[in-house]
Amino acid sequence: MLGPLTSTLAVTLGLAVAAHQYLEHRAQGSLTHIHTNDTLYDKKTYGHILDYDKHSLILHGQRTLILSGEFHYWRLPDKSRWRPILEQYRSAGLNCIRIYFHWGFHSPSQGQYIFDGNRDIDYLLHVCEELGLYVMAAPGPYICAETQAGGFPIWLTAKREVRLRHMKTNFWKEYDPTFMDYCVEYFQHILPILARHQITSGSGGCILGLQVENESFQHVFGYPIGLHDDMRVLAKTARDCGITVPLFTNDGFEEGSFIVKDDPKRNKKGFGIDLYGFDKYVVFTPNSEPTSWVVGRDPSFLEEWDPATVISELDKMEKKVRAFGHANQRTPIFIPELQGGWFNHYGIQYTYDAIYRFYGDQYTKLMLDTVFSQGCTMLNFYMFYGGTNWGTIGDADVYTSYDYSACIREHGLMSGRLRKLRQGILFLQSFSDIMVTTDAVSSTKAFTVKSSLDKTVCQQRRSLVVGAKGPVELTFIRNFSPKKLDRFELRAIVKEGQGTLLTRLSCHLAYKASFIALGNYSTLNPDIHLILSATPIHVRSFSADSKKEIWIAALATSGPTEMAFSAGAVIREAGGQNARASDIQLQESPENKDVVVLSIPEGAKSAHVTLHGSNKSSTDPSLHIVFLDQDALSTLYCYYDNRHSEKRSHSQGELDFKDMASSPKVVTWGSYNAKYDPHLKTLAIESTESESEVHVLLFGQATSSTTVGTSIYGTGLPYQVISLKENQTALEKQQSTSTWVNQHHQGLLHAEWETRTTDFTTFAWQDCPRVSASSDLFQKVNFDFHFTSGHIIYRGTFKTREKVQQQSLLPRHRPVSLKINMRNRVIVYVNGVCIGSHMTYSRQLLMPGAKMGYDPVSFGSHTFLISQEALEAAFASRQGSAAASAQTEHHDQEHEIILVIDSFGLSRQPFVVDDIRNPRGLLSARVLGNDVLKGSESWQVAGVDVTQLKMAYGSTGFPDEHSEQGWRAVTERPSIIPDSGVSWWRTRFEGPPSESASSNSSSSSQASVNPTVNIPLCCRIEGEFSAMIILNDVLVGRYFGSDSPQHDFYLMDGLVHKAGSGQTNELKLMIYGSNATVGEFNKVRIQILPWVVEDAQGTLAQWSGNAAFDMDEADATELRTGPFWTLKQTFTL
Repeated sequence: MLGPLTSTLAVTLGLAVAAHQYLEHRAQGSLTHIHTNDTLYDKKTYGHILDYDKHSLILHGQRTLILSGEFHYWRLPDKSRWRPILEQYRSAGLNCIRIYFHWGFHSPSQGQYIFDGNRDIDYLLHVCEELGLYVMAAPGPYICAETQAGGFPIWLTAKREVRLRHMKTNFWKEYDPTFMDYCVEYFQHILPILARHQITSGSGGCILGLQVENESFQHVFGYPIGLHDDMRVLAKTARDCGITVPLFTNDGFEEGSFIVKDDPKRNKKGFGIDLYGFDKYVVFTPNSEPTSWVVGRDPSFLEEWDPATVISELDKMEKKVRAFGHANQRTPIFIPELQGGWFNHYGIQYTYDAIYRFYGDQYTKLMLDTVFSQGCTMLNFYMFYGGTNWGTIGDADVYTSYDYSACIREHGLMSGRLRKLRQGILFLQSFSDIMVTTDAVSSTKAFTVKSSLDKTVCQQRRSLVVGAKGPVELTFIRNFSPKKLDRFELRAIVKEGQGTLLTRLSCHLAYKASFIALGNYSTLNPDIHLILSATPIHVRSFSADSKKEIWIAALATSGPTEMAFSAGAVIREAGGQNARASDIQLQESPENKDVVVLSIPEGAKSAHVTLHGSNKSSTDPSLHIVFLDQDALSTLYCYYDNRHSEKRSHSQGELDFKDMASSPKVVTWGSYNAKYDPHLKTLAIESTESESEVHVLLFGQATSSTTVGTSIYGTGLPYQVISLKENQTALEKQQSTSTWVNQHHQGLLHAEWETRTTDFTTFAWQDCPRVSASSDLFQKVNFDFHFTSGHIIYRGTFKTREKVQQQSLLPRHRPVSLKINMRNRVIVYVNGVCIGSHMTYSRQLLMPGAKMGYDPVSFGSHTFLISQEALEAAFASRQGSAAASAQTEHHDQEHEIILVIDSFGLSRQPFVVDDIRNPRGLLSARVLGNDVLKGSESWQVAGVDVTQLKMAYGSTGFPDEHSEQGWRAVTERPSIIPDSGVSWWRTRFEGPPSESASSNSSSSSQASVNPTVNIPLCCRIEGEFSAMIILNDVLVGRYFGSDSPQHDFYLMDGLVHKAGSGQTNELKLMIYGSNATVGEFNKVRIQILPWVVEDAQGTLAQWSGNAAFDMDEADATELRTGPFWTLKQTFTL
């Protein structure tokens, strides 16, 4: 028996190997005349501008960390908000953005490409250059991004003969030259615009790299899926269109796709791209996990995420990526998409606010610290600001809001998560000369820092930058303690002679929080040598005369704040708020006489310490440390000059303090937000009502208002305080805004409404033929008609044979029903009577209406019983006719069906699934009943052909959406009367104030005389009905009652006409529903009001941005709720 079994296994194994070799050969393609060498980045020509090695990018000779955030301009329909949002990116410490360029957004019809208005990407890139933001460009052609068809144009999806992404079916690609021709055409339109903005263009350009395709796996768990010819043609087209920067990929996860091979024959085999990138989404919300379809979950509950997930996903990342070999051993570890939140779905009972709470304030910073512990120096947070799926630009996986629980919330609030993340970014920026070149310590046994608490030291790295006592050490502290404790000891191991001594330091770190502990670092004065800081250091800068090194560090929330130095350091000056000089100690370590421990007592609000060397002159360099509490740190802002076009790095592996590009020029704290303009030398300050002053440090520049003397933060700092309450115009503006907000906290809408009703008889109906006379299926679905934005409307007719009795003049009916299969939501009217509604949608894979992947379209049918009332409604129109006068007769009665079907959007075809053409609209229909005349049933369809529009994603789908006919003024507010069909309602409201009028009041010479306010508005809707929300002729939201968690809709600031502009705002809603408004039951509630958030009365460190509407007084007090608004003033420094 053993012999035959062995033979069978050998044959099976041989066949499997042969099949895999065939698939590998097939995937490598036939277009081998396009070689890897043809598209490689030309370092010889451009390397002096942009170069790279295994550690980092090198820009103009300066090693540079790439700290980026995703930005989707097409999710901000108001172009005027692009710059303010990007300014927030810069204020958060980022130096780069990645942009998905959306093919379908620019190409509404075949051959048409639009690059003006809110599609003006040339303007967008100019803004990035002005703000000092680099750009990683991702033009697709496929972008995924939870957008309809993954960014492919609607007109292209309608070409059924074209294999989108070469997908012939699920898990199987077959190269399609026709599809590639369309992709090349798109590239030839967009890439020349991008090419003008490359860093290699020599004109101050911002683009550092161009992403080819998106999450295009070469292999998925060993299965060859990616087509080399696809990548060849796209890369070659990019070069032909003038792209000279490096090309890069983004594997969906670490699979080693399309790496440049060291094999000399690489030009004849596979194809490789310059830089290998891979995405990292680590913790999914429980209802979004890839396995959520296997095990049922409560959609209203989010269980706590498990730290073990982070450990398993990230802590071996560097080793795994380097193990791919070849060029991966010579290029930076690069994550084009690092998780910055997560998106939400239809059918879920919780909102993005719950997702924000699920991840917590520390999550994004935890991701940052952890990937840096793995040697990453290039990353992009997806998302940093999510924006809005306005119109119908989102796919079936997401509803209107794309808040993503990101650092910047949808309504523009800079959250506590951003503020925690910024503290980590500022450390990386300040010490970037150290962070750009590090190697991991080989084993935990070799770590020079230990912890008293398990699972709190995750990694240690040593910088290639060497100080006076060897390489700088970076210990990555991450609290995943199973005991969830937040107080522990860090033990620095100091080798003295043949022995090893420990120095114990107190450390406070919240559970699931992290920071990078700096160690073995020599300051400007070698006698002041840091052995280890047990508290985060956020900022490092230097005085203009290079005589003082300045740090800004965190005070521990609980317990003492401690740092260990070599014994050569002494305190020259100390003090603080709630911390007397005598309370601040620099004492010999009990374990090691050669170490002194600096300790700030618990309870200090702020502190400062100046250290000198014990054996040197007082004129020698000193270290000045400013300690701030979490309230102040949450407002910490730094301006770094990140653009290195005129800089050269003089460091050759040693600390060089004379040319420190990483030193911030301006540091502030005390305000909601700040932005420094280096050209105008102005500081724009955004403040909340409770903020009164801003603390400013200026480095390396002369200013008239800076005091280098004594302050509450010590002596000799280039320090000043800006009062936010001094400018009389600003005070008046703040007071008037506060009054306005309080007056309108219940809403802004006028009492006057107008309404009209859709008349379906006016539509241009076209036939909707079946597959065959006997089939219930239809030949065409939504994209065949180009009806892909919002609704598709169907009109069916059928006849019944009826017997009328003179006594009642009413027909005698036997049961009649309507069986339909459709995607995704439908409301049904028969003879003008609403008979019900239904939704076919599933978050689970392989189910009818699946949000992504295979949708079993033969399943999902729903049967409506047509009520006697609906059938009799047709007969009512015959009363009084000649036929109705007969005593008894048989007659054929025609009936009309109207189906209003709302599509959630085309699926996006991620990874290896073929789902863009999953049908939407009406798939099949049949009227059933003994009285139904055979062959009498027919169907027509109407909608809006989006290829005839300038914007393919801006329509409700109703042909009469712009009609001005039939409007009438009413005294009542909107309500639901199901049999009235689809109704339209509109009203007007005045926008919030923005700019102040010029004032002759006295004001500070520093401050601007025209302060502005930002008051984001929310449209709140309650009730069981459907609505399309249109603001000033722009479709901004879609409301689905309890089928979607969203009830609060952001009204984009750039679309709202402000008070004093001479224009009022029009709010228009298209409304329908199957449940009537009766008294308080299903009452339609529509409000426009300022955005009310949690913690508005608390510190910025706690701001989540979570909505807090309609809370009772006790809950509102507990959560410190209030309206979110800010005042902006500009000061000359």
